[in-house]
Amino acid sequence: MILLTVFLTLLFLIPLLWLTGFLLATDFSVPSRDVRQFHRILVIFPHADDEAVTCGGFLHHVTRSGKAVTLVVLTKGEKGPNATRADSLKDMRTKEARAVASFLGITRLIQEDFGDAELQHKKQKLRLFIATLIEQEQPDLLITYDLAGFYGHPDQIACSEITTELQKTSFPEIALWYVTLPRRILARVKLPEDMAIDPHMQEKRAYPTHKIFIGASVFPKIRAWYTYKSQLTSLSKGTGIFAPTWFLWFFLSMVLFEYFAEVS
Repeated sequence: MILLTVFLTLLFLIPLLWLTGFLLATDFSVPSRDVRQFHRILVIFPHADDEAVTCGGFLHHVTRSGKAVTLVVLTKGEKGPNATRADSLKDMRTKEARAVASFLGITRLIQEDFGDAELQHKKQKLRLFIATLIEQEQPDLLITYDLAGFYGHPDQIACSEITTELQKTSFPEIALWYVTLPRRILARVKLPEDMAIDPHMQEKRAYPTHKIFIGASVFPKIRAWYTYKSQLTSLSKGTGIFAPTWFLWFFLSMVLFEYFAEVS
């Protein structure tokens, strides 16, 4: 009888907890957006796992509907939290990125090696590389970090600055979206801002102009998080969730929208 009571209590409490989390994680004031107008999407990030954390559900959602998605990873992440041996971490993160790209349905994965934590010093090379890539891929939508680098990471800022400058000066006909989070989530999640060096980072942060419902694509997104085993420690640090892995899964399942800021 006691076991039955406990079971029935959990049966009631778990859905209630999930619904409460979903309501807290969703900013209903941000309008939803139709993405049917886009057919070729170019996503540019500095590190493998950036795409999983910020827009993995969106990428899976659009590839399922036949959109062509090219994912560009500019470094091999050799200075990550488990960087005991740079070469072995490079290999691990490269393999993880390939696996994630495969089940997210990414059309083309481009893995570069400009040097982890080195992008600020290679802007000229990066600008030429990204400009050439945009000309080759002919996207109608670009996705990257905002000018704050999400949480001030220098590589993420450099990636955003170059992509933004190119879109404004050379490719203004291509839409540019920054991955971002609404204020209500940022107020509850502790981002790893210890890497931030720009004192004006908070002023440069972009807030959502729209959100995308990812629905069942949340499950490939969760799978992507867990595929990046080399990054699970930093992902826990980034979300402030230091708990058993099942709880992180449960938490992520509540986030059924991903947020973007369209650059005007």
